[in-house]
Amino acid sequence: MSNRPESGQMPIILLHGWGMNKQIWQGIRESLPTELQQRVTALDLPGFGDNSQILEPYDLTNLSNWLNEQVHSPSIVIGWSLGGLVAQRFATDFPDKVQSLGLVASTPKFLAEGDWPGIKPAVLSSFASQLEQDHQGIVDKFMAIQAMGSVTAKQDIKQIKRWVLSKPTPNVETLRSGLDILMQSNLTDEFQNLTVKTHILLGKLDSLVPNRVEPHMRKLNSKVDIRIERKASHAPFISHPDYFIDWLLALIEQD
Repeated sequence: MSNRPESGQMPIILLHGWGMNKQIWQGIRESLPTELQQRVTALDLPGFGDNSQILEPYDLTNLSNWLNEQVHSPSIVIGWSLGGLVAQRFATDFPDKVQSLGLVASTPKFLAEGDWPGIKPAVLSSFASQLEQDHQGIVDKFMAIQAMGSVTAKQDIKQIKRWVLSKPTPNVETLRSGLDILMQSNLTDEFQNLTVKTHILLGKLDSLVPNRVEPHMRKLNSKVDIRIERKASHAPFISHPDYFIDWLLALIEQD
């Protein structure tokens, strides 16, 4: 007899982004129908929030292996920003554990290079150089960037800080390693060869993951489903929770 859960019981795994922790998903979890709330597990990546686990080296391979220890059966895996890179690596390494993949403001390559739209190298380099002087200040600045472009930016920033700062701030080493992953990772080959159902949600106003990347991603993998919320920035689940929940419910129903 198969141990694979039925679609209506499939676990839903949520992965946060750089400098954040699992509390970032609190509003979404509370807004979901009760039966779905019971299926959702939001995880703290190693070194973030309440997860003090140390990975050596701190890279996507070890993060994927760590996630494999947390996920015990085929699941719907949703990754936001940096968490999306971890989710993509996991879906490549352990496809039998991923029923479907959801990427929120996340792509296979974050750094702008050639004709690939992304974060300007100078932005991430600036974060890296300032970490030693004021790593808490950089985290605060990054939290503010999440909402840039959103019509509800002030409220979004307050909400992000209220949730994220309720847990311990990650140390400098973890933050630096996370930036290295954002700067150096290129999963375009893996993305092109994904075998799991993949659903992507981008924000048209996102200053970190520009929606201009959409045709590049479709060219790599024509099977992916990509949606763009025209008024959202880098954290659509905070600025547009109703839209995000509709997207998530549609994703679940398709599986």
